[in-house]
Amino acid sequence: MLYMEMCGRVAVVAHEPVFAIVRDRFGFGFGLVVLIASNLLNLITCAAELGGIAIILQLLTGWREKLLLLIAASLLGLIVFAFKFQWIERTFGLAGVAMTVFAISAVALHPNWHRFARGLIPIFAHTKQPLLYGYYAVGIFSALLMAYEVHFYSSGAIEEDWTTPNLTENFSVAAFGSALGAIITVGILMLGALVFLPRGIFPQTLSTTIIAGAFPFAKKALIIALLGVLTCLCGAALETALSGAYNICQFFNVSWGNNLRPKSAPVYTAAWIAMLAVACAIALSGARPLTLVNISVVFGMVVMPFTYYPILRVAADKNVMGKYVNGTVNTVVGIIFLVLITIAGAAAIPLMLLTHSGRP
Repeated sequence: MLYMEMCGRVAVVAHEPVFAIVRDRFGFGFGLVVLIASNLLNLITCAAELGGIAIILQLLTGWREKLLLLIAASLLGLIVFAFKFQWIERTFGLAGVAMTVFAISAVALHPNWHRFARGLIPIFAHTKQPLLYGYYAVGIFSALLMAYEVHFYSSGAIEEDWTTPNLTENFSVAAFGSALGAIITVGILMLGALVFLPRGIFPQTLSTTIIAGAFPFAKKALIIALLGVLTCLCGAALETALSGAYNICQFFNVSWGNNLRPKSAPVYTAAWIAMLAVACAIALSGARPLTLVNISVVFGMVVMPFTYYPILRVAADKNVMGKYVNGTVNTVVGIIFLVLITIAGAAAIPLMLLTHSGRP
């Protein structure tokens, strides 16, 4: 919430999207390293999302997965060509609300709320497998902070021509969107504890995880869960592909924007097409979506501090932000989270290696 609001505010007041800030604050050389790392992560993440889309479509239709993968990537490309930014963002954003079925299902299973409340307290010192606990703690933390989200969000504020009167809307969108995502995530974690853990199931496929969302309500809820995951994955695949294009154009200061004609922004158009095409090729190679997710989440955590630090620095700079500068509380809390992000980033790769990517 905090960093989404800050990057939106910086985009509105300073008219600087994230990767223009990265270039200005880190310099061209190191900024280029961050750009390459971020876009490689975008590619891996997009490939995982396309693979997930193909799995959902196969469950719904029974068609061959690779054929569905090609169809999905092609249709997503056509959507970007055919629709303005606002329609893409709002359509997939609103349709993704169907994912709340996971939170509703978790509540319907009547969890022990006292134990749930106790579970909000970290128990690292008491767990039998501290490294495994640490790996999943970092993974969940990273999944809520995927860098492409702030790249896309700050670019979207500029795409929609937000001005200072829109800062209230910026706060509302950042707060509501982040809170809803967190509630759904908590619901999925609760379902893991309520459905899989007592039965000794370690869900290693997307289809297994989705079944938990329908557990109390059977077939109808399963369809809603499948469609919710499908729309979220489609929206996320578009976000990662477009974020890759935004990053390149903003870093090299060339024309960008989904509201521009392709001829007016040729680099941007070529970049998002390349992102989708390469991600589709990675998915077609046979790489398992959940394996790609593990890679993107862990290495995303490593890159995260280099995305969040410049946002915090600019948002707290009165010379740039004027009366819209961070308050003391925002800056202090931002620093605390940046320290946590940095610690998690330093621990991510060692934990992945030591736990063999979270194998129990």
